[in-house]
Amino acid sequence: MNKTTIAIIIALLLGLGGLAVWTSLNPDAKINFNDYDTTKAIAADENNGNIGDHYRGKENAEVILVEYADLQCPGCATMMPKITQLYEDYGDRVGFIFRSYPIEGHQNARSASAAAEAAGYQGFYWEMVESMYDNRADWISIFDTEKRTNVYANIFKEVAGDKADVEKFKSDLSDSNIQKKVDFDKALGKKRDKVTATPSIYLNGEAIDIESAGDRDVKDVIEDKINEKLKAAGIETGPAKKTEEKTEE
Repeated sequence: MNKTTIAIIIALLLGLGGLAVWTSLNPDAKINFNDYDTTKAIAADENNGNIGDHYRGKENAEVILVEYADLQCPGCATMMPKITQLYEDYGDRVGFIFRSYPIEGHQNARSASAAAEAAGYQGFYWEMVESMYDNRADWISIFDTEKRTNVYANIFKEVAGDKADVEKFKSDLSDSNIQKKVDFDKALGKKRDKVTATPSIYLNGEAIDIESAGDRDVKDVIEDKINEKLKAAGIETGPAKKTEEKTEE
């Protein structure tokens, strides 16, 4: 065996070793994200920590709105009540999915996402997300892990009331499956939907340019797009008509 052959073998071994290290440090490298349809609710599997998409509204709806959001993001906090209102208006015809996309530089964004997932273990995911936004000022600047955990736990207790298992909630914050779910959501958004900022809104896979809303309310822009998709699917458009209760004279 000559020196050139030996050098090639060594280079290959070093390359494979480096690949193995890189893969172990980047678990997303093992996931084929092309296997996932981001326009629909993604079921629980090993890659997302056995935690499926958080979904509300009609299952298997013809129109599905997906939001990638950061719980520390002020723009996302402003967006949440608008999305909630759209859910209340269209909930029987539209599906709504929320995926975590913690932004680098937002020091508490990942732990906040974990808090929402931990609440989800006890059946309070959506309530926790909304309450985390409402109480954003209480936790975004806390660097001490124990203090931050206690703030999250207090928010969860307010959300879940007597049903809250606070000790389980605190323990679940560090659950490896929850960490996998947060990582999966962000990688999915980045690699499949090309998310670069939050909030990012998609309707049946089509990105909605909320930056171009101008003087219009973003909710109205999204609502117009929802109505377009509903009309194309032959479904009644517009918010659900609320029946007024008649009172006896």
